[in-house]
Amino acid sequence: MRLLDYTLKCSIVWANEFEPIELTCLIESISTNNPRIEWKKIKNGVPSYVYFQNKIAGDLENRAQLREPANILIFNATRSDTAEYRCEVAAIDDQRDFDEILISLAVRVKPVVPRCSVPEAVTVGTSTELRCLENEGFPAPQYRWFHNNEELPQDPKNSAKFANSSYSINPDTGGLKFRRVRKEDAGEYYCQAKNDAGHAQCPTQIMEVCE
Repeated sequence: MRLLDYTLKCSIVWANEFEPIELTCLIESISTNNPRIEWKKIKNGVPSYVYFQNKIAGDLENRAQLREPANILIFNATRSDTAEYRCEVAAIDDQRDFDEILISLAVRVKPVVPRCSVPEAVTVGTSTELRCLENEGFPAPQYRWFHNNEELPQDPKNSAKFANSSYSINPDTGGLKFRRVRKEDAGEYYCQAKNDAGHAQCPTQIMEVCE
C-alpha cells in the first residue's frame, strides 16, 4: 500500500490590494502520480470552486494560476478575495486518501481620502470638535491630526509646545476635541488616515479663533 504524506495546516494570510499573493497547499511527499487537487473559496459560509478539473474557475478565472505542486497564485488580490480558501487533495490509491488545508485570506485595502469637518470659526474658551472619517480602508485605519503641518501629539501633556492645550484625539474614530479653545489653536488643520496598506489625508482647512 503506497502512502500519501501531507504537511497541511490552517493559517491566516494577509495581502495588499492589487498585489500578488500565493496560497500554499504544501505536500511534502506523495506516492500517487496524479492526485486530484481542488480549491474552494468559502464566503459567508458558501463554498464555490476556484480550481476544479485542472483549471482555474469562478472568482479567480483569468486572475490566477496553479503553481506546482498545488499552490494558487493570485496575480492581483482584490478586497472581494477576502475569504476562506480550502485546498482539497485526494489520492484514492494511497492509504491516506484525502486531506485538506484551510487558509483565511485577508486583503488589506489602502484608505481613501478621508472626509474632514473643521469649524471655520470658534470663540476663545468654548469647546469644539474636528471630525475625520474614512470607510474604505481595511483594517480600519488609525487617525492622526496635523496643525500648521505639524503632527499633534496623542497626549498634549507629553509635548512642551502643546502642554497647555486642552485637546484630545481619538485615533480610532478620528475625533479631535478641544475642551477650551485658545488663540494658539487657530490655523490650518488636516487629518491623515493610515493602516498597513497605506495612508491618505484630507485637504487642509482653516479654523479661526475669535475673542
